Amino acid sequence: MLVKHIHPHLHALSPEEMRALPADAAARRMIQAVPIVDPHVPIGDVRREMEAHMHMWESVHYVYIVDEWGKLVGVLSIRDVYRLPAGKAVGEVCKREGLVSVHPRDHQERAAYAALKHNIKAVPVVDHDRHFLGVLPSDVILHILYKEMHEDVLRRVGVTHHAALRDDVFHLTVWQSFRHRTPWLLAGLGGGLLVAKLIGVFEAVLQQHLILAAFIPLIVYMSDAVGTQMEAFVIRDLAIDRSLKFWRYFLRQLSVVVLIAASFSVLLALTTGLLYGAPALGMTLGLALAAAIFSSLCTGVVIPYLFSRLRMDPANASGPIATIIQDFLSVLIYFLIAQALL
Repeated sequence: MLVKHIHPHLHALSPEEMRALPADAAARRMIQAVPIVDPHVPIGDVRREMEAHMHMWESVHYVYIVDEWGKLVGVLSIRDVYRLPAGKAVGEVCKREGLVSVHPRDHQERAAYAALKHNIKAVPVVDHDRHFLGVLPSDVILHILYKEMHEDVLRRVGVTHHAALRDDVFHLTVWQSFRHRTPWLLAGLGGGLLVAKLIGVFEAVLQQHLILAAFIPLIVYMSDAVGTQMEAFVIRDLAIDRSLKFWRYFLRQLSVVVLIAASFSVLLALTTGLLYGAPALGMTLGLALAAAIFSSLCTGVVIPYLFSRLRMDPANASGPIATIIQDFLSVLIYFLIAQALL
């Protein structure tokens, strides 16, 4: 009693609709050869139908229960099909509440992370009226996760050219690899020169307190490290939930950053104050570190979120662009505080 046999008008996207979808849309990776049944069909009939048509299925992790209008109303695992009484109708025993699904235009990465978050082996694709369209099976989900991880890693180091994202270094010529890597490195070079110019503005402060130069790498590294940690969480969380509530998320990250900034700034202030016998230096370094860490909320949370709202990949906000901005902010904050306190 397969639904497709008794309801030939199951919803499907037309070729024109498929062509209009973004290249990374979930519906572009879905399959339709999966077990689909009416709610009233007995489990025993489902077993016989599945076994008789086993060669047809591209995925058999779940049986999808669809009503007479083609809407997804429930899901039953293959384990339950063979565990539950044969006389029970699938509509009585299937899972109906909290069904995990994605829409055709949803990013495929969101679908893959939804499968991980909810520990399911396949993700159904439905339209906004809940009409069943197809399924993203486990092998597709694994491929998506690998591809997205590969792309995000490269974007974080400034490699964004589509050919470099698709191929590894052995499939590209040396010249191609060079061209793909240099744009953000040039931006980094420019950013470094800008930071050097900024340090020159505070030359008078450095001449009076030369020891400040020794702590520039520490301040810059700590703020970069905290920002990088937040970027990783934001990119992952936005992939799972594109409708993430910004202020609630920002405040949660802020609470963590407050603890980090307070802990490490106090530790730095006490350590340097004791080592160098200069409490004023310790206080300056502690306050500068705390302020620099707070500034990493901009590069770690705000910028990736803005990229997401502009429908750009948040991973593009990480790596070199975030490093340039964060380094400039950290050095500026450091010397402004030093100038005010020393």
